[in-house]
Amino acid sequence: MGFKPASSVLKPKDYKRCIDGIVIKPTLFVSKSGKQMMAGSIDGEIIVDKDGKVLPLHHVKHNGIL
Repeated sequence: MGFKPASSVLKPKDYKRCIDGIVIKPTLFVSKSGKQMMAGSIDGEIIVDKDGKVLPLHHVKHNGIL
């Protein structure tokens, strides 16, 4: 008996976005009206723009990948 991998295709690496060395965690944000979107959070705080609106995760500008 030997070990056989489930697939011959390697899994992609898990890259993590970061701002100044702090990892951005993907977070599900639900607004008061019930609209859901994936947002980013740093240290438990949702990332917002200068007007206080929640930024979608794909709009968050990161400066590094771990």
